[in-house]
Amino acid sequence: MIAEVSVAAAWSLVAAAVLIRVRPGSPPVREPGRERPSPVGIGLLRGGARGAAQTALVELYLAGSVEAVRGRMVRRDDSKPPPRGSSGLARAQYAVLFGRLHPRRLRNIERVRRAAAGEARELERAGLMRSGRRMAAVRVVLLPVFCAAPAGALADRTAAPWLFLALLADAVAVVLGALPRRTRRGTALLARLRREHARVRQASAREPEELLLSVALFGPPALRAQLPRFTGESGLLTRPPREPMDRGGGGSGEAFASCGG
Repeated sequence: MIAEVSVAAAWSLVAAAVLIRVRPGSPPVREPGRERPSPVGIGLLRGGARGAAQTALVELYLAGSVEAVRGRMVRRDDSKPPPRGSSGLARAQYAVLFGRLHPRRLRNIERVRRAAAGEARELERAGLMRSGRRMAAVRVVLLPVFCAAPAGALADRTAAPWLFLALLADAVAVVLGALPRRTRRGTALLARLRREHARVRQASAREPEELLLSVALFGPPALRAQLPRFTGESGLLTRPPREPMDRGGGGSGEAFASCGG
């Protein structure tokens, strides 16, 4: 009986999370089709905070404001601050970049995180992304789902069908929690921009604006194909090197915790 109840509760929570995620939010402040987001905004729409930070760092690199150094790190050029009109996220990264730093560590500095959050709010107001609060609510609702399988297994080791359904609920919860924050409007806009600007995948450093747009739209494949040296030498797509004070792996703060022990 406990197994059936735990599975029913798990699927009820999954259904509630779906409703929270898909329910209509506030109407967009402006019509997103009339104004294309900035490259950093597009990077955020494509790849979340990581995509935005990568795009902003490439923005700095193309302006000559940062360079890759030994150890898969980057450092800033004090003689070449970001030009006027640079994104707020690029300026934030430049401002906190003292000495040498791996791009992922740079991305996790509080000032940079706040700048990325500001970019996200712009996309939320445009109806292109779901709010961080809504996504946090989805994760909170989903967290107890991971108790269903262990509870069912401990309660009745012979209830294999119920255990299977509990594990299936776990899998659905993982997928729901990992989906990007883009709304359907944002997904449609990103797909349209990729179609309309497919040619930027052939851009070179002599065309910095198009090269930056390529990174924003296509992410790691564009970085590897069009900026292979900077991408490799800076560690832009790698984990930071282990330091003596590091403890454990570099897991994401968005990971779920299971109560199964």
